[in-house]
Amino acid sequence: MEEFGNYFIEPVNKIGSGTFGYVEKVNVYNKSRTHKTIFARKYFRPSYKPSESGLNELQERFKREVTYQAKCFHNNIVPIYMCNLNSATPWFVMEIAESNLDEILYNNDCVEGERKLSERYKLDVLHMVLNGVAYLHQNGFLHRDIKSLNILKYPDGTYKISDFGLVKNLNSQSNPITQIGQRMGTNKYMAPEIENGIYSPQSDIYALGILMEELDLSEKYDEIIEKATQRKPKNRFQSVNEMIERINQIEGK
Repeated sequence: MEEFGNYFIEPVNKIGSGTFGYVEKVNVYNKSRTHKTIFARKYFRPSYKPSESGLNELQERFKREVTYQAKCFHNNIVPIYMCNLNSATPWFVMEIAESNLDEILYNNDCVEGERKLSERYKLDVLHMVLNGVAYLHQNGFLHRDIKSLNILKYPDGTYKISDFGLVKNLNSQSNPITQIGQRMGTNKYMAPEIENGIYSPQSDIYALGILMEELDLSEKYDEIIEKATQRKPKNRFQSVNEMIERINQIEGK
């Protein structure tokens, strides 16, 4: 058990890992150790040995991930509760999720040939994601890696956006991180212009259109997907709020 500020942190077990680090389940106790809460702690620890310049760049990206995510206070964005960016192995603590949208869609969606998730449920999930992305855009952030794996589900039924590793702050004057490559994101969700390193709110909107396609909604929502995934950014929805308004119109709200 380790002491950090007014808390004690007790590692429980590893619950996930990736190229740039891993996530563990932890118990966080108050100073007197009379109360504990379960959280997830994400560590920066690459699974390969990068060059010195590459390592510095990755560390900077991790720090920006924590800094940007910690600035976002919205019910549909995963909050960060504490962090230690000066540690030999930097880390941050966040809410621990029950599952993610990818697992729910592809592992539990069909039961004996029937849809387990109702359209109403899927639309509720969609609205939560859209509200979270709208908040990011309104505060000058592009997520740049919207996908079902990065939409986490919590026990109260709330879905929240996670993984700010590729987030871009449009208001930042700091030097961009470029050595890792201009083309960033997950292929399936990438808008065509990303091939040229061009990002905008419409790039996130394209990814949201692909996410809608995964939700497998009824045909009346196809027009939303078609517009969101237009090849040219200018032909897509010009804001997430515009996208929400059109969905509400189709729903009859």
